[in-house]
Amino acid sequence: MTSLMTNVASSLQDIQAKGKEFSSKDDASRKALLASAQALVSALETPGERLCKIAWHEPLTYSTIRVCIDLKLFERMQDDGGSAKNAEQLAKMTGADPRLIERFLKQLAAANIIRETDVDEYTLTPISELLATPPGQGVIINVHDCLAVATAKLPEFLQKTNYENPTDKENSAWTFSLGSPVHYFKWVFSPGNERQVEGFQNCMKFKTLGKKWFEMVPVPELFADFKKDDPEAVLMVDVGGNAGHDILNFHNAWPDQPGRLVVEDLPDLIQGLDKDALKPVEALGHDFFKPQPIKGAKAYFLKMVLHDWPDNSCKEILSNIKPALERGYSKILINEIVVPDRNAQWYETSVDILMMVAHSAAERREKQWRTLIESVGLKICKIWECGTEPEKLIEVELA
Repeated sequence: MTSLMTNVASSLQDIQAKGKEFSSKDDASRKALLASAQALVSALETPGERLCKIAWHEPLTYSTIRVCIDLKLFERMQDDGGSAKNAEQLAKMTGADPRLIERFLKQLAAANIIRETDVDEYTLTPISELLATPPGQGVIINVHDCLAVATAKLPEFLQKTNYENPTDKENSAWTFSLGSPVHYFKWVFSPGNERQVEGFQNCMKFKTLGKKWFEMVPVPELFADFKKDDPEAVLMVDVGGNAGHDILNFHNAWPDQPGRLVVEDLPDLIQGLDKDALKPVEALGHDFFKPQPIKGAKAYFLKMVLHDWPDNSCKEILSNIKPALERGYSKILINEIVVPDRNAQWYETSVDILMMVAHSAAERREKQWRTLIESVGLKICKIWECGTEPEKLIEVELA
């Protein structure tokens, strides 16, 4: 009891000090205060309470949210200006059994996903507003529908592999759960999986909701020597850029930056894009396991691409870009998590395990990034900090 009181008192003092420094405009102060608040919760929560949350509350909240997405419950809660609604009203609006809706709403309120304003009456919160959007729903659909089974199979998979660290893309928890060596991306884009393609693409859009690298890195400095007098010069190629949301966001933030912008991804995906909506970004079908067709661009950009692949595959991807680089001019810009050597947070560690499950891949520490990049005759010339975001901008050039 003395230890508990000491920990609580220390956390309260820390919260008071951090609270004085808190500013809604300073994300570092927000994260510092959040860490102190979480330390207080950890001090007050019993081990039994935490265990029950892990085993019951968190996974069942996840499943509840997934069902409510299918029912469009969060969109219906937005109707009539987001006014408070009771279970009976929402049951009629969604076509579900009132008793089922009542139980789901209680679970969501207990998880602070929605807010309970009266007996059986609820309104949205910021997170449920996010869950009413395609990107927010894409995260849940993509992970729940595709990867939850593989995650559940992880203990059995590792037992059968004698607990070796997974590094074979054709032998992952995902392929084990599928009973086939079909890679995750090949399965997602197979005929009949249109709902999963939509979920995956919306999930990719979700990754662009926070602050972007080009909002925190000095873009004019990064592209200072760009060949702006050449109308055909390519400023940036978004390699494996999915539907082009990242590079289009870059253009919208820097509309006066000269140079052509190109998004590349597999031909079938590129063929289905609305090319007019992407303008001025050009779209090109390309498999990054084949030689890069655009030579001498200023930058070849890879956002959260390499974390999908084990090291051997990453070496192939980088080696296919390397011949396209113009020495002393071209860069590879890698926008990825750099796992801290100490005090890594839940985001970095969770995405790391998710990549293990899905792809036998990983998030990487700085020394692992350097080893990977140097192994193919490239070098890191700078790692740009992107505010307090876990993703950094790794600037790479020919060694």
